[in-house]
Amino acid sequence: MTMQIRSIVLYHRDGRQRVLPFRLGKLNVITGQSRTGKSALIDIVDYCLGRSTFNIFEGVNRDIIAWYAVMLRMGESDVFCAKPTPRGNAASQSAAYFKIGASLEPPNLGELEVNTNDDGLTRQISSMLGVSPNLSTPGENHTRLPVEATLAHTKYYLFQEQGEIANRAFLFHRQSEQFMPQAIKDTLPYLLGAVPEDRLALIQEERELRRQLKLYERREREASSVGSSELSKSLQLIDEAKSVGLLPSDIDASTPAKARENLEATQRWTPSAPNNSSGEKSQLELTTELDRARLEYKELYDARVRARQFQLEGEHFAEAIGEQADRLKAIGIVPQGNCNSSGCPLCGGERSAPSVDELRASLGGLERDLENIETQRPRLQARLADLEERVGHARQKVQTLQRQLRFAVGSEDEALAQRDVQARIARILGRISLYLESVQEVAPASGLRNEIESLKARIDVISEQVDQESVEAAMDSILNRIGGVMTKLAERLDLEFRGCPYRLDTAGLTVIADTDKPIPMHRMGSGENWLGCHLISLLALHKHFVENRRPVPSFLIIDQPSQVYFPSTAAYKQLDGTNEGLGNLQPTDADVSAVGRMFKTLYDLVQELSPNFQIIVTEHANLPESWYQESLVEPPWRDGRALIPKEWLKR
Repeated sequence: MTMQIRSIVLYHRDGRQRVLPFRLGKLNVITGQSRTGKSALIDIVDYCLGRSTFNIFEGVNRDIIAWYAVMLRMGESDVFCAKPTPRGNAASQSAAYFKIGASLEPPNLGELEVNTNDDGLTRQISSMLGVSPNLSTPGENHTRLPVEATLAHTKYYLFQEQGEIANRAFLFHRQSEQFMPQAIKDTLPYLLGAVPEDRLALIQEERELRRQLKLYERREREASSVGSSELSKSLQLIDEAKSVGLLPSDIDASTPAKARENLEATQRWTPSAPNNSSGEKSQLELTTELDRARLEYKELYDARVRARQFQLEGEHFAEAIGEQADRLKAIGIVPQGNCNSSGCPLCGGERSAPSVDELRASLGGLERDLENIETQRPRLQARLADLEERVGHARQKVQTLQRQLRFAVGSEDEALAQRDVQARIARILGRISLYLESVQEVAPASGLRNEIESLKARIDVISEQVDQESVEAAMDSILNRIGGVMTKLAERLDLEFRGCPYRLDTAGLTVIADTDKPIPMHRMGSGENWLGCHLISLLALHKHFVENRRPVPSFLIIDQPSQVYFPSTAAYKQLDGTNEGLGNLQPTDADVSAVGRMFKTLYDLVQELSPNFQIIVTEHANLPESWYQESLVEPPWRDGRALIPKEWLKR
């Protein structure tokens, strides 16, 4: 899917918008005076496409602009990516706004709300570009981590800043930064298409197939080992089966076939049910019941003891009362008519002693107590008899449960012994089953050998696809074709070594001209050659990306490429973007024909790849040719026209 830039949008803090439009599938030129914001375009696009570092020029940008945004066209959809200016003096921020639609217009400032971050934005756009799961794994002697190519790794080929476009030491965007050269080398094979799209899935499949192959080969070795000593192994297993009662001791195992037949018969064994029936109580249940029975027996026994104690005390009380009553019965010899009731009941004298009435009353009370005791005696006897009977039952229940518990303990021991025997039988049956399967697999009809051969064949096919040598061979083929395009572009630009082949050196990340000896870019003379090497390599790469539908955005932004054609920097900067600017130069001030050749090369390549490629160039020069004039995005930025409108600068 192609990805090009429809527009760049700036949001003033009061809500006003500055929309800078671009034409899809065309050469887009922005020309004008210095200090009008042209060089900020690369940083704005880079920032809005998921770079957290804020590199846009300070000053009015941070003071006036609230949000930066870029409107992309991807296939049949518009994609709007916007990021706010970092707060305060912060040098980075990752919050972003992301929206997709069939036909979008820039939303109002009030509608911009953070709904993702740089990582989410990068993943989303990478997916839309068609970046498949990929992983560049370093060799065994390297310690760096694997790298997965994403949108971020395509930016090396999208931007050429003013200090990069004619740099003789570095070819790609940000190549001078630490770790970037290695990231370029690791991800370029995938982006070029030298690595299969499904390489990661193939690597995972190969890993699984190799694991399965090892399993099958081990089983084959085991089966072969078993097959070579089949009879001895069979007899060993038969002896084990006899020891646990699986086979009778008098079976015939004189031949491998008979031994195997007997072993197969053991596979019909099923475990027997445990000896104890399901109706019998467990040891735990019996123990619990025994504890309860013992408690009940103790309570009844204590009640019987108390009843007997009460009976004994009652008998002693009755005996004492009886003695007292017998002594008082002597009062019966006293005449009933004795009037001196206060004197001695025998002699009638005046003495201090109980009266006859008192003695008779006391005797009557004792006789009533004796009657009550005799009345309660049958009830007490019945209570004692009941307790004696219940104590006897409780004792019998305890004894019964004790016998049952002893039996249960013995039964469970037998069940454990039975389970141990069955466990031994199960282990022996497992070894017998494995042996029988191995003997079956080693047979020609088992298909194990065919499975192994099939796995090896599939692994060989995958290994060839993901093999590093295959990737390198594919890279060589692709780079040869790219080198052919570079050589043709060098002829169009009329470079110094135009009669020699040019090629891209991915090891050194530079351009080499193959004359009598290879000449790398940094050893070529003049800025025109350095600029030419940058242009031919980037244009050839994008031609390959477009024609092979690689997941790389289909645009290239170049900042001020024609400066190398001006011997005097002052002469270049005095250009104001008007047609008259070049005309005012002296013949020695610039190589105007070379400037025209360069822009015509850019224009022609865009036309060749139309509508699938877009180039955006910021410049000071303005050529009079009609094709150049139709490439202008806006009137030259001068007389107040700039990236940030003049009226926004008014306080």
